[in-house]
Amino acid sequence: MDIRRSALLACAAFLAAPTTPVRAGPPAGAELREASVAVGYDPKGRCSGLIQTDVQEPSAALVVLVVGPSGVPSQPSIKASSGSDSLDAAAVSCVMKLRFLPAVRAGEGSAMASWQQIAWKWGREHFAQTPPAASPAAAGAAPAAATATLGVAAGTAAPAPAAAPQAAAGSAEVRVCADDTGKLTREPLITRSSGNPRLDEAALRIARSGATSLTGCAQLAIKFETR
Repeated sequence: MDIRRSALLACAAFLAAPTTPVRAGPPAGAELREASVAVGYDPKGRCSGLIQTDVQEPSAALVVLVVGPSGVPSQPSIKASSGSDSLDAAAVSCVMKLRFLPAVRAGEGSAMASWQQIAWKWGREHFAQTPPAASPAAAGAAPAAATATLGVAAGTAAPAPAAAPQAAAGSAEVRVCADDTGKLTREPLITRSSGNPRLDEAALRIARSGATSLTGCAQLAIKFETR
C-alpha cells in the first residue's frame, strides 16, 4: 500500500512540474542566414499569390525558420509582420511547402541545421484574383478618396507627371500610418492594386507626400484619370 501511494505521489509531482516553454523564433544572438529555395521547389507553383522579396522590405512578411540538414523547414514564425494577418499566415504556410538549401559546416562540408529567414509579399495575381479586405482600422469607414490626373493627386504635394504613364487610368488603395508630426511610422502599403505596377508606384509616392497631413492610420483610395 505504501509503495502504491509513493508511486502515485511521484506521478503527481512529475505532472505538476513546470515544463520548458517552446521557444518562438531563434535564440538571442543566433546567426540568421538568408534562405535559398532548393531546386525543384518553385514557390510560384506551391505558394499561390506570393512572391519572394528582399528581407529588408518593410511591407513584407519576414519569416524565420529552422532549415534541417536535409533542407526540411521547421519552427516557422513571423519575425516582422507585413501588417496584414492574411499575408503573414500565407507566408508561414508557404515555407512549410518548400525545401531549402541547408547551411554547410565550415571546414567539413557537411550539412547542418541553421536558423534562416525569408520574406514574402503578395504578387500581382493575388490582387487580380482575391483583393484583400480592408484593414480592421478602416473597417466600417470608406477609404479617403484622392484623384490624380497623370500622377498628380488633388490636395497633396504632387510627384512628377512621369509617375503615371500617359493615357493610363485606374485606382488603387493605400494604407498609410503617420505620427502626430506627420512622419511616416511605416512604409505605405498597397492594399488594393490598380493592376498597373506604374500606377501602384505612383499611388505609393502620392501617399508618402500626403502623410504630413495625417495622424494615425488611414486607407486612401487614389484614382487616376486622363484628360
